[in-house]
Amino acid sequence: MAVPQWRKLVDHIQSVPEGVYETNLPGIGYNNRTQFGKQFGENGQPWCVMFDWDMYADVSLEHLVPKTDNVTAFSEWAHVRGEWSAYPSVGAWVNLSGGKHTELVVGFDATHVHTKGGNTVAEGAVDAGQGNGVYSHRTERTSPRVVGYFAPRFEDGCPPTADPDDYRGGTVSESWLWPGTVLPAEERSVTASQLVFGARNTSVRTVQAALAMEVGLDYAAAPGTFGPRTKAAVAAFQRKLGLTGADANGVFGRYSLTELGRRHGFVVLGLDFFDGQHQTDNDEAADPAPSTTGYTAIPLKAVTFGHVTDGSTTAAAKEACRILGVPEAHWVPGILVAAKRESSYDFNAVNAWDSNATGPRQSDGHPLNCSRGVLQVTPPTFAAYHQSGTSNAIYDGVANICAAMHYVMVRYGVYRNGSNLAGRVCQFDPTRGPCGY
Repeated sequence: MAVPQWRKLVDHIQSVPEGVYETNLPGIGYNNRTQFGKQFGENGQPWCVMFDWDMYADVSLEHLVPKTDNVTAFSEWAHVRGEWSAYPSVGAWVNLSGGKHTELVVGFDATHVHTKGGNTVAEGAVDAGQGNGVYSHRTERTSPRVVGYFAPRFEDGCPPTADPDDYRGGTVSESWLWPGTVLPAEERSVTASQLVFGARNTSVRTVQAALAMEVGLDYAAAPGTFGPRTKAAVAAFQRKLGLTGADANGVFGRYSLTELGRRHGFVVLGLDFFDGQHQTDNDEAADPAPSTTGYTAIPLKAVTFGHVTDGSTTAAAKEACRILGVPEAHWVPGILVAAKRESSYDFNAVNAWDSNATGPRQSDGHPLNCSRGVLQVTPPTFAAYHQSGTSNAIYDGVANICAAMHYVMVRYGVYRNGSNLAGRVCQFDPTRGPCGY
């Protein structure tokens, strides 16, 4: 049975990590600049309504809602079309504080509405509708803050609703609370053969939403159509991946398409479409195959966080090459470039400020998912790509480098001999600027 549109939407909303998203400039403060404003096309402006629209666009449902940055405007839009309700329903846009703020309904019970929104603050803090992050809240349904709800007309039926007379024909529910698990990514998919220039279909719409977040594609004029703007956006994304020349010509190949799907929660069906034909971004017929073996995952709980004695990155890189049985010629120079950019060659470096810095604090005093070590590997990645026989300590130089090498071979298709390392991963390329990996 197909997953309802409203369920795909709420799963996506709940998958957005909570926390601060705005840029904070010294002497200026938070400035409303976020990925959500960039996607909407009005970066630097109050973005609570933009967040609502972005969430719908991310799951190809933006045609159900108006593209507006104003709470009063969407409320009036809903009133005119008979899509307004005094009761919460899943996926609804709630008008809060007389049009000063909005969030999306992710659940409700007999007394409260559960919401998640942008341009807001954490639960318990004073929320004037001008916060700096994405957070969840629980508000009494009878609160004077709740003006009412814009309830979009989903095309495949009514979501859970508290409205006894919901215009969409749904059966009233006393409560619906998100179960806490995201449905399998297989429920959201694209088909490779449908993503070619001139095509018009839902697969194109899905990748357009992803490209909007990655490179700022504005596809409002032709949603679902693979035209010149979408082709240019594909090329921009390929360059963002570190691809150059014919590998970044705006024609999807296996690597760029599957990587876009990995980043934005959709799977690619029909990958055999790429077999037997020239692939613009991963044609490897004349080159050694990328490695998919040679590492053995360890449980995340087995990773240790004790600091180590700092050492030579060059020596650690050479030892990692010896353990993996690969030549040093391309690997060692690339590793040294990345290590300087990632950690300034510091074995005990930790990044406690970016979006990975979440989870319970560990023995080193930092959140679990922080990037750590000379190549700034996160603990989940370190555990997944751990080299058998090396230390379980994430700060250990050799173990950290080995895990990073396995990771780039699998994720980016780097060959075991490292000959395409700089071309595939720009953070390892001295001729291009830093770009993360």
